[in-house]
Amino acid sequence: MKKSEKVLLGVFAFLFLAIVGGGGLTYAFRNYMAIRNENDSLRDRLAEMNLAISQGAEWAAKHGWLEEHCPNFTSRQEASAKLLELIVGEADKIGLSIGGKEFIDAVRVLGPDGLPLEEDLGYFDKSAVKITLAGVPEKTFYAWLHALQKPQSFLGITRMQINPSGSNKTINAEVEFTQFYREKSTPKVSKAN
Repeated sequence: MKKSEKVLLGVFAFLFLAIVGGGGLTYAFRNYMAIRNENDSLRDRLAEMNLAISQGAEWAAKHGWLEEHCPNFTSRQEASAKLLELIVGEADKIGLSIGGKEFIDAVRVLGPDGLPLEEDLGYFDKSAVKITLAGVPEKTFYAWLHALQKPQSFLGITRMQINPSGSNKTINAEVEFTQFYREKSTPKVSKAN
């Protein structure tokens, strides 16, 4: 081989090694970065999972409190009757005369099978009663509202309209009370053989 051929062969060998080596290094660098990114995402996911695990006990305690304190009724009618009984009882205690009483039924959207749509059910059931008062003293009215507003019992005022009646600090009011509860499942009766 001539000297010029050896030089040319050396140059081609160098270019070949540079191209193949550079491609190999680029491939290795890309794989290294992909593995690094995957490690970072796995580290983040592990941190999220640890956070969820650490909060699990807190959420379990909240769920336990909810199950313990949430009122249970067998039907909407029973819940509405108990709610009205409570409202009237508190009004009688402070000498407040109630005008009109109206049960408010929640409108449930029914699906093609005739059952309420799952997304409309929610965790709580609710019953609501609208009370109308005419010419009641302000101070007595607010004491009555304060006695009935019980968040720990899942009972609250969801709508209220107050108008002055025009004499001696008396008002006309329309108040809607809502009781949130869980409907107890009724035991199924089966015929014994």
